[in-house]
Amino acid sequence: MTVRKEPSPRKRRASGAACSMGHPADGLRAQGLRTRNAIIHAARKLLLESGPMAFSLRAVALRAGISVSNLQYYFPTRSAVLRAVMLPAIDTYFDALKRALQSNASPRATLDAILHQSVQDAKDSEYISLWWHFFSFASTDPECAQMRNDWYDTLTSQVADLIHAANPARGAAESAHIAVLLISMLDGVTFHLGTVRSSRAYMRKFEAKLFEIAHTLVGEKR
Repeated sequence: MTVRKEPSPRKRRASGAACSMGHPADGLRAQGLRTRNAIIHAARKLLLESGPMAFSLRAVALRAGISVSNLQYYFPTRSAVLRAVMLPAIDTYFDALKRALQSNASPRATLDAILHQSVQDAKDSEYISLWWHFFSFASTDPECAQMRNDWYDTLTSQVADLIHAANPARGAAESAHIAVLLISMLDGVTFHLGTVRSSRAYMRKFEAKLFEIAHTLVGEKR
């Protein structure tokens, strides 16, 4: 007969403590997530405060209070860090666009909501600064350029679908052309509303004119 040995009180206490704290891997994953988020937060602040010239792995690591090797465990390259900084802004915009497309609103109302959101974003100095810095990187960094191109491709496709829904007389190619024009207009607005020009007298009723031109381009029925 085999005699079953009971664990000592010390072992029982240790076992109970381990159960109460959960699996060790859970703690490691949580710590890793906190570290990753801290890096992104530090990188965002560094980019906003110092711009692209000072944005390096070493500078980000110093701001986050970790070693460069630890930083590279999460983000191997500078582009990977920048991607993590920009993705929340991109995802937020696409989430809003997706919600608008899935709503029961008319295509025209959805287009107007997108235009309105873009104008509001263009007035957010921090948001615009991030995009200016990102486009600066994209002009020289292939990874950032690919990220920018993928974002524009997706945005153009979705806006073109919306234009075609608003005015079925517009074919696929024409809807895509109009989408590019609208996105280009909104890009231009971004670079102007974030400056002192937004307070000039000639900017009065600017938003109304923007909507009017967008409606004309789409050619939707009223």
